[in-house]
Amino acid sequence: MEKLVKINRTMGLLEYLMYQDIPIKEIGSSNPICGASYTSFQEYIKQCIKEETEENIELHNATTNRYIYYVDNYPIGEVGIRTHLNYFWENMGSQIFYKVRVSERGRGYGMRMLRLALKECKRLGFQKVRINCNDKNVASQKLILNSGGKLDIEHYKTTEGTSSSYIVHLNK
Repeated sequence: MEKLVKINRTMGLLEYLMYQDIPIKEIGSSNPICGASYTSFQEYIKQCIKEETEENIELHNATTNRYIYYVDNYPIGEVGIRTHLNYFWENMGSQIFYKVRVSERGRGYGMRMLRLALKECKRLGFQKVRINCNDKNVASQKLILNSGGKLDIEHYKTTEGTSSSYIVHLNK
């Protein structure tokens, strides 16, 4: 059985170990918990919960819901959904981000996790979702395209090279 569970204070060692299996820095993604103490993980969880309702100025006044993706009660990855949409998030910023633990990659979990995240976006009232992806991240590009993503902005410059932006329409 697979499910998305909103990050909450009951998350513990299994989730902490998941974050240890996601690199600290990858193309277009970072994981501040990789290599951090369990106490730092607990603080991260508190910060994630806080970001659900308090706008983060550093992230263009975003609020974000974060979820852990579980398969048979085993944590596989994290998904984030930006819930406060403004001009930046509707026209430029990625409304969804996701990370899969290294030991579970190549098994189709990314696709299944993204599909659940898109269902959650629809439940939250979104008509469409913007997902950005570093142009070097071919695996993520395939996930987005296979989930109905249509290219919107191609090869824009970032601090890590170039990225492209895709739109997934949810009204189907």
